[in-house]
Amino acid sequence: MTDLFTRDQINSNIDGTTQTEILTNLASWATDLGIAKDADQLVKDYQAREQESTTGFGNGIAIPHAKSNNIEHAAILFARGTTDVEWAALDDKPVNVWISLLVPDNQADTHLKLLAKLSRQLIHQDFIQLLKTGTADEVYARITEIIS
Repeated sequence: MTDLFTRDQINSNIDGTTQTEILTNLASWATDLGIAKDADQLVKDYQAREQESTTGFGNGIAIPHAKSNNIEHAAILFARGTTDVEWAALDDKPVNVWISLLVPDNQADTHLKLLAKLSRQLIHQDFIQLLKTGTADEVYARITEIIS
């Protein structure tokens, strides 16, 4: 699964002050990288998932994800924001770190495996701290290790 995440899928300075702006920026980025076909559709896919239940896990971290035929291949995007963003997270606190999981419709098993592997790590304070303050190299190495 390590081909799902590359160094160019890390943005330590994503712009946005609202959930919609962040999701729009993630979708545009995914489209630019060739992960998704249509950014507007990906925003709708993200928002549909948020309507089901929040992807804000707490401690300032959200895992927005989409499973759609708009997605070309499974991938992970990591972004750290310049601003805290209201996300309706489980702890009612704003979010400034996003791990976006993008998976084609026909790869539901990949989607569930990635979500399980990453969300299990969110109980560990050292992992949370790394996501918030680690270098791009440190974040890349740790996420790659987790999904391997």
